[in-house]
Amino acid sequence: MKKYSIKLLALLTSAILLGSCSDFLDTDPTNRVPSNEIQTIRDLEKIVNGFYLQMKWNDYYGTPIMVLGETRADDFKPRRSTGGFQQIHRYDFTTTNYSYGGIWDKAYNVIMNTNFLLTLWDGIPANTQDEIDRKNNVKGQLYTVRAFCHFDIVRLYCYPYLKDNGASLGAVIGDKVFGLGEQKARATVKETYDFVIGDLTEALTYLSSDYSKEPSPGNFNYWGAKGLLARVYLYKGDYDNAFKHADEILTDPDNPYRLNTNLEYVAAWGQQDAPETMLELKVTIMSNLDDNGGVDSWYYVVWHGPGFAAGNLVPTKKWFDLLDQDPDDVRHGLIETRYPDPEETPFTPFKWLAKFPGYDKDFKKNNPMIMRLTEIYLIAAEAALKKSTPDQAKANQYLNAIRLRANPALTNVTATEDLVLDERRKEFIGEGHRYFDLARLGKTIDRTYDNSLPGTNAYKIVDPWNVSGTQHKVILPISNAQRLANPLADQNPGY
Repeated sequence: MKKYSIKLLALLTSAILLGSCSDFLDTDPTNRVPSNEIQTIRDLEKIVNGFYLQMKWNDYYGTPIMVLGETRADDFKPRRSTGGFQQIHRYDFTTTNYSYGGIWDKAYNVIMNTNFLLTLWDGIPANTQDEIDRKNNVKGQLYTVRAFCHFDIVRLYCYPYLKDNGASLGAVIGDKVFGLGEQKARATVKETYDFVIGDLTEALTYLSSDYSKEPSPGNFNYWGAKGLLARVYLYKGDYDNAFKHADEILTDPDNPYRLNTNLEYVAAWGQQDAPETMLELKVTIMSNLDDNGGVDSWYYVVWHGPGFAAGNLVPTKKWFDLLDQDPDDVRHGLIETRYPDPEETPFTPFKWLAKFPGYDKDFKKNNPMIMRLTEIYLIAAEAALKKSTPDQAKANQYLNAIRLRANPALTNVTATEDLVLDERRKEFIGEGHRYFDLARLGKTIDRTYDNSLPGTNAYKIVDPWNVSGTQHKVILPISNAQRLANPLADQNPGY
């Protein structure tokens, strides 16, 4: 059996990269670095940084989360009949494919190792106030990362909360270090959400110091944990609490973030640590998105500009028509047209999303974007409309802040759910949100709007369809390998 291992790199100059495993329950707690090799807060900090490196890899946020969040919905499509994640676009999911199923392994890998570090946390000395703040910051991050990974499991492999108020099969809750051969059944969706919310609530108690409220775009801080909690409540349909946490972020004078301005907006996508970035998973010279320098990443298949090689995914006509409702929207600056090269004739020009140029002008060096302040505005706007005592004025305020950032010449509108969702579509294209927005609200995914863009044959290669929440393939199967390792984890219905 494979086992988790934690190995300190030489001089701890790089964060710990944790061993892979075929089964998160196949864990031997004795097969780890001895506690006397993790002696300081700095040791803990370097190990925690390693979790973010794991999450950005091309088997998690570097590729499949983005693909599953975009190509299953109605705003992104392949433009050719080969490549471009056709299997995911067609919902052709099986229990043997790991182009998406590996997320389960990676998420639980991170979860189990957060649990291991939590067992060591009490034994790390902290004497000065600075050391206490840093030590608490580590524990807050551990709870937040554990919650984050569980949340990804529940939104990928489990039915949305509002489908049946959380009665469906949920995640296997990884709340401790499991012994060798120990197995555990799946909880319900409600129990999984309760666990995630409990972890995030606990995290905020450890992230309350000024130290944890400083900007930290590559790690969860107080604001990132609170923003994630607002997102979780939104998905759950607990709009009172979603609004509460989003509004508290936006009205807190200590909040260090601000929206990118209209003039900054387009250029900010080629920068790290933009003013509104609350969490991005950092690509570095020493740690890319994959072993091929980013070639296996989401950003490689959506790029059609200089250095183009595998670009095959483009926004749909439906999305372009939405953006074209305002010709002066700043987000048009993220759209380019690809014209034929001599060797590609005959070739019809097509528009593509140039949102991810990468830093250092290398499109393979993109930091997966996890949370922006824009999302907090739109969570607050949607939740304000839907909470037990709706607040139309707040909904208008937060929605119009994003609309007028896109085009300052616009006039204010009265917020509605449809307007908020349209703004999310325009803002978060390519960031992996669209499918999950439709799924959490139980909306039909309409992929019959456009037959294709000029020069493309997407939607001609598959029958146009509507995808409803009643179809079993709206969620992923648990792989055969995982079920063999943990027979207590029941398969999703229909697989």
